[in-house]
Amino acid sequence: MSGSEERFFSRRIFRSLGNRGKGLRRPLKIRTKIILMGLAFFGASLAVVGFVTSRKIVAQFETRLGENAMNVALSVSEVPDIQRSLGQPGGERVIQPIAERIRRKTGAEYIVLFDMRGVRYSHPVEERIGKTFVGGDEGLVFRGETYVSKAVGTLGPSMRAFVPVYFEGNQVGAVAVGILLAEVRKQMGALNHFLQVALLLGLGVGFLGATVLAWDIKRAMGGLEPHEIARVVQELDSVIEAVPEGIVAVDAEGRIRLMNRRAEDLLRVEGDPVGRSVEEVIPATRLPAVLASGESELDQEQNLLGSRILTNRIPVKVKGRVVGAIASFRDMTQVLSMAEELTGVKRYVEALRVQNHEFLNKLQAISGLVQLGEYARAVEFISGIVETQRSLMSFIARRIKNPSLGGLLLGKSGRCKELNISFSLDPDSFCGPVEDLDSQALVLVVGNLLENAMEAVQQEAPERRVVEISLFDESGGILVSVRDSGRGIPAALTERIFEKGFSSKGPQRGYGLFNVKNTVDACGGDVSVHARPGGGTEFLVRIPHGTGNGDPRGA
Repeated sequence: MSGSEERFFSRRIFRSLGNRGKGLRRPLKIRTKIILMGLAFFGASLAVVGFVTSRKIVAQFETRLGENAMNVALSVSEVPDIQRSLGQPGGERVIQPIAERIRRKTGAEYIVLFDMRGVRYSHPVEERIGKTFVGGDEGLVFRGETYVSKAVGTLGPSMRAFVPVYFEGNQVGAVAVGILLAEVRKQMGALNHFLQVALLLGLGVGFLGATVLAWDIKRAMGGLEPHEIARVVQELDSVIEAVPEGIVAVDAEGRIRLMNRRAEDLLRVEGDPVGRSVEEVIPATRLPAVLASGESELDQEQNLLGSRILTNRIPVKVKGRVVGAIASFRDMTQVLSMAEELTGVKRYVEALRVQNHEFLNKLQAISGLVQLGEYARAVEFISGIVETQRSLMSFIARRIKNPSLGGLLLGKSGRCKELNISFSLDPDSFCGPVEDLDSQALVLVVGNLLENAMEAVQQEAPERRVVEISLFDESGGILVSVRDSGRGIPAALTERIFEKGFSSKGPQRGYGLFNVKNTVDACGGDVSVHARPGGGTEFLVRIPHGTGNGDPRGA
């Protein structure tokens, strides 16, 4: 399956699974959740930052105002005219103009000077001059202390700085410079309003960011919700575990990302293989080669720990770059068993067709002899037919102990008679009963080689159409020799005849010898081709008994 097909298949699955839940009550969509949670966290963060910032700014603002008031008070306390006049009769006439001039220049709400009895010598409201200072926080200044406090005076709540006033080394009074808290709150309100606007703009930016993030995450998840992805993953896991093939997926570094239970059984893997190097788990694997080449390897027959398997290896590509590879493989025992049954039926049908054709010809010959009154020759002709057929069947039954192989030889013998080809089975041939996998491999190899030999001699003169086969069951394995009297194979093509799809007989050919080579290699055997003296070709095949010696290269 190509990358585009895989993506199309995945989208179809996601879409179908996503639509399956329509009509049911669903939780909030992931996009809505991300936006709401983003706004909640971002809003809470902004609220905390705003609260702390506001508190900090208020404290710093009040501290700065107190420092400014203190600086003004210190400056007023050092004015000589004020020092000389404070506490003296008529001193308010000197002090009031000076205090008001300084107040207007500095922006203070009031500058009040009072003597040691608390009597005012200056005030923004002239009617209050000569009256006692109020507020209750002025006691410390009479002891010579300098400080800033908050209190309620005649103009309302205020922040005021107190500084003692000295003349010739003696304290004659004090100065209070005040800033009304109402004005402070007004300025802080403007500052808080600006801060709130900034926080709302930040919340808007957060909403936009959360929306973009939610859209990107939803797109990356293929438009699915988390619960849909969880269901897809569970169902795909079930599908992967249910398929009869073993499946192994690796990433670009060759580390296993997925292996189903069937693959673990076929590979006899112990422990969790995920995260391990595929070469560590599957020695001599071809997956690293597929990662390097980026080319698929399809329908490769291999021997895996005693079992013949059929393997497909496909690279996984994203935007033209190889990001991993997948190998699927299955035990060919069942496949070959079914194929054996199907090909067995085909052989029986072919044999019956040949026998029917031959039987009709012989009946016509017998009918002619009877009509001519040649009864003795008719009896002799019938006896010869019976003896010949009985002799071949008896020989195969005695020397070829594998029923599938015996049936194949009988079918090919009849086919050769129909094509006027001389079919010869070496009288020294012998093949004992073999294991199922060996039997299937042997039938496939012998059937393809005989079919290839029969095609090779069909263009020859009838007297030169000869196909010979020898079967020998040795201690180490089975040796097969198939010879024909055709024109032979050119030396230049000898190395290419086992390539898939290569044939000198036209298109859609070139698979018989390719299958022979793959089957023999999967069984751990070998096959060779030789030119015969006087023309023709001989194929020699050796298949070892059992199939348990091959390399585990099934993935």
